[in-house]
Amino acid sequence: MLWVGVVLYENAPRELERLCASFALNRETADFHVVWRDNSPTDALRTEVERLWPGADYRFSGANLGFGAAHNRGMAEAFAAPAPCAYVCVNPDGVLHPRCLTELLAQVAAVGARAGLVEARLFPDEHPKPYAPRTHETPWCSGCVLLVTRGLYAAVGGFDENFFMYCEDVDLSWRARAAGFGVHVAPRALVHHYTVDRAITPRRERMVRRSAAYLGHKYGNAAFARERLREYHALGGEPFELPQVQRPSSALRDASDFEHLLQFAEPRW
Repeated sequence: MLWVGVVLYENAPRELERLCASFALNRETADFHVVWRDNSPTDALRTEVERLWPGADYRFSGANLGFGAAHNRGMAEAFAAPAPCAYVCVNPDGVLHPRCLTELLAQVAAVGARAGLVEARLFPDEHPKPYAPRTHETPWCSGCVLLVTRGLYAAVGGFDENFFMYCEDVDLSWRARAAGFGVHVAPRALVHHYTVDRAITPRRERMVRRSAAYLGHKYGNAAFARERLREYHALGGEPFELPQVQRPSSALRDASDFEHLLQFAEPRW
């Protein structure tokens, strides 16, 4: 059984309709439980979620915890129970192929005991980062639809909550690889990331740069961190202090890739 976590924040009804319709189709081949964790200012989405997903397991956070912290609560609860073999982060703006969850599990089975992270493949527009054609290994996994195995969680934990949003998936991927776990794409697990109506705003760009600056700081790349902070301030970002971190191990430094800027891997095109 899978435990699926969806983190909400003032989502549009049409977005939730698309997601719930795709979840319903996945029920034909996969056994899973969905927890809806709402970071919105109020619990106004409760009625909509319960309408679209009868019997919904809805949790109101009471504050905007951020992406990683909200999913960490879900992972802690899921893996405290004996049943779930994995936790799957699902963005509310994702639309899953009817066999998406089943194919994620198939990739875990193919990898074996050292499976750590498995992401769904974006469709029709793939992410430009590479993956091996036979093993499906990839430098890092996107958090859009991301399966986290029980074994990986026991070994390295969940997301680093110093990332409010963005880059937490890159960090978890690098930590997984440094610990000897597999980081894979499941090519037959398709998801459409419905972002056609998402505006590219200065606020979003600031959040990306702030998170990237912390990532560089955490992995000991001072030059990368400084450049991202320069971009952050140029976009109007308020001053902040980077948190103190331990010096990264050689395994963590080897897993990181800052040479390809915010793509964090050599693109395929």
